[in-house]
Amino acid sequence: MEIDVGTTSKRYDHEDAYYAVIVDDLLGAPDALIELRRATNELILLHARRAGQQVVKVVAGDLPPRKTVKGYVTFLECIVNSRLQELEQKLGFKSGALQRYGAYLYNADALSLNVENIAPRGNTDWSGGVTPRDLFTLSEKMGADVGYHRDYPRAIHPIFQFEILKDVPIIGAPRFIVPNGVV
Repeated sequence: MEIDVGTTSKRYDHEDAYYAVIVDDLLGAPDALIELRRATNELILLHARRAGQQVVKVVAGDLPPRKTVKGYVTFLECIVNSRLQELEQKLGFKSGALQRYGAYLYNADALSLNVENIAPRGNTDWSGGVTPRDLFTLSEKMGADVGYHRDYPRAIHPIFQFEILKDVPIIGAPRFIVPNGVV
């Protein structure tokens, strides 16, 4: 069920519970919205390409390593010196998701990012980039409570995030952070 706020709801398998998912489709959007998105993306890219800056993705350690990344990312400066428990709280992972198996830290190639393959997603206290207003609107339209995905709750200590929409290469090998390790 797609609606005009840029979100849709999905249902958990075999349950009557729903969670919100952001839809990144600006087709038919007003010119002002498209221009705002482009300007925001340019600011993200400016920061990502700054000397010494690193765009990073954190992935649970029970998943196999990969050579490319996409999905939700942040800047290393936002998570450096964090323990895995702190990463869960900053990134909005379910408690124990990273502590159980460790985590991989990937450095995305910032030069592979462009205004077309990234999208702003606010802070991690908006799980999946979905705002509380989006949740309210979806709940009203569905006639049922729509919340954040249970595996990705609101972050306790939120940080900036954005999304890489299409696979981009990584720089170097992924770094594995052992359970109880530090970024």
